[in-house]
Amino acid sequence: MKFGDYLKQKRAERGWTQPEAASRVRIEQSYLSKLENGKSIPSGDIYQRLAEVYGINPTDMAGVLFPAELDRLRDIDTLRDLLLERSRRDVETPRRLLIAGLAALVLGGGFVGFAMTEPARSMLEYTYRSQGVIAADAPADSEIPPGTDEQTRFLTQMRGPMFTEKALDGKRVWLLVGSNEIHQPPRHRWALIPGVALIVGGLGCFFVAWRWR
Repeated sequence: MKFGDYLKQKRAERGWTQPEAASRVRIEQSYLSKLENGKSIPSGDIYQRLAEVYGINPTDMAGVLFPAELDRLRDIDTLRDLLLERSRRDVETPRRLLIAGLAALVLGGGFVGFAMTEPARSMLEYTYRSQGVIAADAPADSEIPPGTDEQTRFLTQMRGPMFTEKALDGKRVWLLVGSNEIHQPPRHRWALIPGVALIVGGLGCFFVAWRWR
């Protein structure tokens, strides 16, 4: 939007004619007409009067005017300070985003590397079966009485072809009946989740910084 159109809009919002608005601002109607038509720009003093009478907020106005229009108004002290701060912010924000993105990529890469340093492991799992509980002083090869409970256990450490354990009413004999190979994922696989999240966030920071410019 042009500055002149902005003034017209503000005047229309208050329902003033040009003569009424010029009288309130204490300027000539012809001068106000030139301002609204873009044939002239206000001095710092005239701008202050317009801002007071029209209720102009510099920040809101800077958000709707064309960049070329803002350049024409740079000689006004109030707007010059605002535009300098805005320009500084437009430079600092992308820079901070780039730094944050780089840090996120480095951390994310570290997490992913940490997760991948330990390869998947293969190990044997041994299957032991017990027919039931026998008396504590009975031989290990004793026949199991009918009605006792059969149990199966899977161990990652071999305890020989047979081993015994104390039970509530005697002891339980475990016999090795088989084994199979199992694959365990790396213990640090969890680090992939924050690693990938940080990498995606870092790339997002780069994209936002690029779009900001």
